[in-house]
Amino acid sequence: MSTQETAKTLYLDVKGIKYAYRIIGGVNHERNEQPPLLMLNHFRSNIDLWDPEVINRLAVTRRVITYDYAGLGHSGGDVAGSVKEFSQNVKAFLEELLPTINTPQVDVLGFSLGGYVVQQLALDAPDLVRKLVLAGTGPSLGPDLARPMAEVQSAIMAPTPNGPAIADAFFPSFIAKEAGEAWLTRIIGARQAIAGKDGEPASAFFLTGPGLQKLVEVYLKWDADPLPYALLGTIQKDALVTNGQNDLIVPTQNSYVLSRQLQRAHFVVYPGSGHGHLFQFPDFYSKQVVSFLDGEWPTPPFSAGTIAPQ
Repeated sequence: MSTQETAKTLYLDVKGIKYAYRIIGGVNHERNEQPPLLMLNHFRSNIDLWDPEVINRLAVTRRVITYDYAGLGHSGGDVAGSVKEFSQNVKAFLEELLPTINTPQVDVLGFSLGGYVVQQLALDAPDLVRKLVLAGTGPSLGPDLARPMAEVQSAIMAPTPNGPAIADAFFPSFIAKEAGEAWLTRIIGARQAIAGKDGEPASAFFLTGPGLQKLVEVYLKWDADPLPYALLGTIQKDALVTNGQNDLIVPTQNSYVLSRQLQRAHFVVYPGSGHGHLFQFPDFYSKQVVSFLDGEWPTPPFSAGTIAPQ
């Protein structure tokens, strides 16, 4: 089975942009009838920096697709100017990819910024998406939201990426310092054995340069836009929303508000954890995601139907 450490990097040209992606795992044929799971990454990250402890566990039971946004990691093009543009790029990528792998839909897991994109994608392309998993993320501008700590935002948006500082923001040192150090070691080392060999690209680190400023603007625009928040109630998709009890990047309160606005959402809080809860408890988290996607969680009996693309 291919893994985060061994999967081949693939490329797909769509509307002038060369997207990098990987298809990992999926050897359990009993579950291959279900949609693949598309992973949408967090702020300034890329497909090299997914935690193998999560990816490999998910990939045991289904195909996992990791994907680099335009202008990040190994994808070409420029960083998109808004979450809406991110969503449109993902939509175009899926419309090109899915016929080649014989499936009409994906389940989507979005972490942090990826969760913003998942929300917008569910609005823009509901026919392409079956179920939503939203980790360490929140809605756009709306009532009852909390503000993140300015010091934490500065750490994750610093022009020169500082791995330990990012780890400390994901895993607050007063509750999970060792977990953060272990996570950073895993993500940096995962691809080292094959990076730059046999046609594989050299390892990519967190985004720097002009694209980073554009990405910061994307974040700020989302944070000031009331429309996606207002439309959350129209999303008729089963959703799993998770966060740590003390998220310093996307306050846990915001994840609760997101789950409350979604009509078919479950909300799970991980104790003694923060933004990086899914990486702190990879085995338990992956089991929850798989059981949710497999339909083992209760769902509301009523659905208001589908919505037209925005």
